[in-house]
Amino acid sequence: MIDVHCHLNDPCFDETRREIIEKTKKEFKYVVDSGASFEGNNRSLELYKNENGFVQTTMGYHPIYASTKTDEQMQIVINQIIENIDTICAIGEIGLDFSKNYSTEEIDRQYHAFERFLKLAVEYDKPVVLHVREAEQQGLEVLKKYPEIPNVIFHSFSGTKTTAMEAVDYGYFLSFSTNALFSKKHKKNLKSVPLENMLTETDSPYLSPVKGEDNQPLNLKRTIERIERTKKISFDEIESQTEKNAMKIYNLK
Repeated sequence: MIDVHCHLNDPCFDETRREIIEKTKKEFKYVVDSGASFEGNNRSLELYKNENGFVQTTMGYHPIYASTKTDEQMQIVINQIIENIDTICAIGEIGLDFSKNYSTEEIDRQYHAFERFLKLAVEYDKPVVLHVREAEQQGLEVLKKYPEIPNVIFHSFSGTKTTAMEAVDYGYFLSFSTNALFSKKHKKNLKSVPLENMLTETDSPYLSPVKGEDNQPLNLKRTIERIERTKKISFDEIESQTEKNAMKIYNLK
């Protein structure tokens, strides 16, 4: 198994991280940790170094920061990514977030940052990991301008079936997290998206399937079990294909 998107770098794991990683190593090939800020990117990079590559890292800039930070602050993160471009397995998470009542100016800043990071991915031939919360179709429309990007992951996809299938038509990958356990909309997408375009994640410590507990990579099995029930495909086949997809996208061996 491969958890293609989590945040083990989050300080909430400071007391439990070692135990979680040791347990995860027994069942997983890799865990991909995602940075979303300058500080988070640094913490993720340290995890990569400390875990001898079992924890892979992506570096990004969450749209909530893009909406409020200056271009100078964004450039610091861009420089950070460039300095580590041969270490990271993707650029992300990056994207758009329309889940709050952002001003027009803040939305414009999100778009500006999103395109800047997509151009960076083209320049360095890197895949991207997208956060497009309540902006799935808008994010897809922007992506169409950058066909040179080698691979695209819609992390924790929660958009419509129409957007999902259009993304599949473009060859993009949709990642499903533990929130797929509880949603009828996710069930429709799980039925429709081909396994060849599907990935699994936890987004730990978020989206926990257990109320009051932080999510963790081991809960990935519950996402696969949900896909198994919905698509009527065996757990082993889902595990094998989603792992194969992740290895290809992130260029893992």
